[in-house]
Amino acid sequence: MAKILVIDDEVVFARSVAHTLSRNGHECRSLSSAEEGMISIETDRPDLILLDIKLAGMSGLDALRKILSLDGSIIVIIMTAYSSVESAVAAMKDGAYDYIQKPIDHDELTFIIEKALETHRLRERLSYFQRKEVQQAAHGEIIGVSAGMTQVIEMIGRIAHLEPRPAGELPTVLLLGETGTGKDLVARAIHRRGSLAGQPFVEIECTSIPKDLAEAELFGYEKGAFTGATAAKPGLIEAADGGTLFLDEVGELSPELQAKLLKAIERRQIRRLGSLRERKINVRIIAATNRDLEAAVKVGAFRPDLYYRLKVLTVELPPLRERGEDVVLLANHFLKQLTHKYSLPVRRFTEAALQALRAYRWPGNVRELVHLVERALLVCDEQEIGPSALSMDATSPVVASQRRNHPPGADETFQIQFPEQGIDLDEVERQLIKQALDLTDGNVAEAARKLSIGREALRYRIQKHGITRPAIL
Repeated sequence: MAKILVIDDEVVFARSVAHTLSRNGHECRSLSSAEEGMISIETDRPDLILLDIKLAGMSGLDALRKILSLDGSIIVIIMTAYSSVESAVAAMKDGAYDYIQKPIDHDELTFIIEKALETHRLRERLSYFQRKEVQQAAHGEIIGVSAGMTQVIEMIGRIAHLEPRPAGELPTVLLLGETGTGKDLVARAIHRRGSLAGQPFVEIECTSIPKDLAEAELFGYEKGAFTGATAAKPGLIEAADGGTLFLDEVGELSPELQAKLLKAIERRQIRRLGSLRERKINVRIIAATNRDLEAAVKVGAFRPDLYYRLKVLTVELPPLRERGEDVVLLANHFLKQLTHKYSLPVRRFTEAALQALRAYRWPGNVRELVHLVERALLVCDEQEIGPSALSMDATSPVVASQRRNHPPGADETFQIQFPEQGIDLDEVERQLIKQALDLTDGNVAEAARKLSIGREALRYRIQKHGITRPAIL
C-alpha cells in the first residue's frame, strides 16, 4: 500500500481517481491546487503524486520542480490533456516519472502506478545494500600472513581481476570453510576489488529464510500471488541485478529451491511467484558453505548439477587453528579496532595472553576470536590484558538441554571435555549429535532446536557420521 496524493483543479475528476486508487488498497486523497499540495507535502509526505500539468495558480511544471526540491524521492506522474503532451515530456526531463493522458483509463493508471512503485522499491533496496556495503567495507580487511591465507588472498586477486564483462558471464565462485572463518569477508573482497565494485552486493543467508517464504524472498512475487501479497515485490536475486549475489550457507537450501536456483543460474532468468513472464538477470554468483557438499551429493542432500555449477572456482579458507601467528595479528587488529569503537584508552595483550591465544584451538574460528577480544576489553580495566581476562580454559564447554537424570526445572547442561592438542572436530560433532538425540528421545526436530541448526542440516549430519538409529530417521 502506498500513500498517494492527487492534485487536480477538476474536483470531481480528482475525487474519482482518488476513490479508484483507494479501492485498490492505497491511502489516497485529492487536492484542487498546487499551493494546497505544497502545504500538505510538508506535513504528510506522500509516496506518489498524480499532478495535473494545467492548474489555476501555480502551474504543474512549477509545482513539479518545487516538489522534487523538497524531496527527490517522491514519485510524480503528470496528468495531461492530449494538446499538452509536449509539456508533459518537458516535465519528465525535469524529473517526473511518467505521464498519462486524459481522459484517463483506470486500468492503465493502475498499471503505471504499480510499475512506478515497484521501480521505486527496487531502487530503495539497491541503495540500502550499497550503503550497507560501504559501511561494512571499512571493517572487512582480510588479515593474514600464513601460507593458507596467502593463497586465499592471491586467489581473491585472481578472481577479482578477471576481464570486465557482464556480471552474469563471470564464473561462479564457491567458498568453503568452517563456520567463522570469514567466507563473507572473502565474498565482499572479491566484489569490491573487481569490475562490479559500486554495483549491488546482496547477501542471502540461506539458513535464516523461513522455508515457506524462501521462494518469495529469493524470486519475488506479483500482486495477488498469495494471501497478503497486496503489491508486487522484487526478490533478492532481482535486487542484485548487475552486481553480486552472495549465497551464504547454500548447502542448507531445500531441494526445491536448489532446482529453481540452478535454472536461474543457467538460463539467467527468474520468474516471480504468480507471474507468467520470465525476467532476465545479470548477476555474478558467489556461494559459501561449511558443509561437505561432495558428501551431501553422495547422500542425495544436494543436487550434483548445482554443485558442479557452483564450483567453477573454489576457495577454501583454513581454520584459525591452522593459521599460526595470524591469531596474534588478528587479536591485535581487533583490539585496536574495538578500543576505537568504545573510545577506550590504548590497551595491549601481555605475552602470557598471547601465548594463551596461540595455544587455544578456536572451534569458533575468527568469529570466536572477535567476541573473545571484545569481552576481554570490556571486563579488563588494566592497560595490559592478561590470560585471566580472556577466560580461556583447556577445555571448550558445549551447552545443551538435558532431560534425563535431572529433576524438572533443574539447570540442565552437559559438557564435552577434550584436550588442547589433537582435537578431532568431526568426533566432537558426532558426540554432540548423539547426546542431543539421546536427550530428546530421538526427536530430530527437538534435537535440531537444541543444537541451533536446521532439521535438514541435522539429518544430513546424522547420515554423514553414520549414526544409525532407525527409530529417529
